[in-house]
Amino acid sequence: MLSFSEYQKLGGRLTDETVYTKLEHDAVQLLNSATQMFYVRNNIDEDPDQWRVKMFKLALVAQIDYTNDVGASTEYEMSQKAVKSVSIDGTTVTTDGTFKDSSTGGIYNVALDHLYQTGLLFGGVDVC
Repeated sequence: MLSFSEYQKLGGRLTDETVYTKLEHDAVQLLNSATQMFYVRNNIDEDPDQWRVKMFKLALVAQIDYTNDVGASTEYEMSQKAVKSVSIDGTTVTTDGTFKDSSTGGIYNVALDHLYQTGLLFGGVDVC
């Protein structure tokens, strides 16, 4: 969906293409889920709304860089990293607020800000 060279042109910070490839795959999965699979059902290269395409790609760049920074690229990995301490007998789990405060459902809040501008997060029904 986003080539490594395009990622770098849009300001992506990664220099290792192998790391990028794994993180891009996970980022695409998260963003596709949030956007009701819009670019699974529609070809991004044929989308006439270039603003929507650009914002989606910028959201991918933000998500990829974020997941690289935090060392987790899926919602599950992030939730596991967010656990700060566990107490078995008292059944106490303490989480680190960092991940919770900077992401929603595993998606970096900056990436969501880009997506909010596109209408891709709208979950309602079109009016006939």
